[in-house]
Amino acid sequence: MLGKEQGDRQDVTAIITAMTDGEKPFLRDATAAVLADPCIGQVIICVAEQNNWLDSSLGDLAHDPRLEILKMPLMPPGMVRNRAIDQVKHAWIAFCDGDDIWCEGKTAIQLDYAIETGSDLVGADHYLTDEHGKILAFALGRFISMPSSWLVRTEVMQEHRFNGSLKTGSDGEWWCRTDGAIRKSRCPQMLLKYRVRLGSVSSVTPSKRRKAQIVYWASMPVFNLAVLSISWGLWQLTRQKKYLWHKSWGSQSS
Repeated sequence: MLGKEQGDRQDVTAIITAMTDGEKPFLRDATAAVLADPCIGQVIICVAEQNNWLDSSLGDLAHDPRLEILKMPLMPPGMVRNRAIDQVKHAWIAFCDGDDIWCEGKTAIQLDYAIETGSDLVGADHYLTDEHGKILAFALGRFISMPSSWLVRTEVMQEHRFNGSLKTGSDGEWWCRTDGAIRKSRCPQMLLKYRVRLGSVSSVTPSKRRKAQIVYWASMPVFNLAVLSISWGLWQLTRQKKYLWHKSWGSQSS
C-alpha cells in the first residue's frame, strides 16, 4: 500500500516521446495518465520541431504548469531521450512513449519498490493492447522491461546515456551495457498498457513482431479469451522480482 508521505512527493520527471505523427491520436491519453500520477513533478514532451498538432492534441492539458515542450529535429530515440535528460529537474525519471498508457499510481508504486529494494531502476510488467487501447494479453517481461515502464534514478541516466546513433534498439543496448553497473529490479505488477500498432518504428524488431502476432490472434473473437487466459497463466507462473539474462545477449557481467 502506498504511504501518504510517499504519495505526496513529486520526485519524478516524466519524459514523453512523440516525435512522429503516429502518436497524434494517442498523446492526449498518454499525457493525461502521466499527469494523474501522484509523484510527477515535471513532464517533458519531446516533439519534432515542425510539429503543428501538439496543442490541438493536448487540449486543456497543455495548461498544466508541470508541462514543458521540447522541440528538436527528427533523430534516433536514444538521442531524443538524452536531450530530454538534460532538462530533468527531479531525482527520478520515468519514460513513456506517446502511444502507451500508464496504469493508475504507476510511479508511486515503483518509488516505494525502489526504496524497499535499494534499486537504481525499477521496471514493471505490461499488458498488450490493440490500437484502441483494449487489453488483449499479459506480457511476460522476464528479460527486459519496456522503456515506458522504467523508473530510474536521474543520476544514473546522466552517467549512462543512451547510444544516440542507434535507429532502433537503444533501450536494449543500454540494458545490456549497464549490466552489473546499476541495480535493476522487476516490479511484477501490471503498470503499463503497451499499445501495439502497425507502422510504428519499433515494429521492425523481432520482439515487437512477436507482440504484433499475439495481438493479431487475440483480436479475433474466437481466440480472444483463450489468449488472455493463457497469457495470464504464463505471467503468473513467471512472475519474479529479478530480470533474467537472455542467452542471445552474450556473456553476463560479473
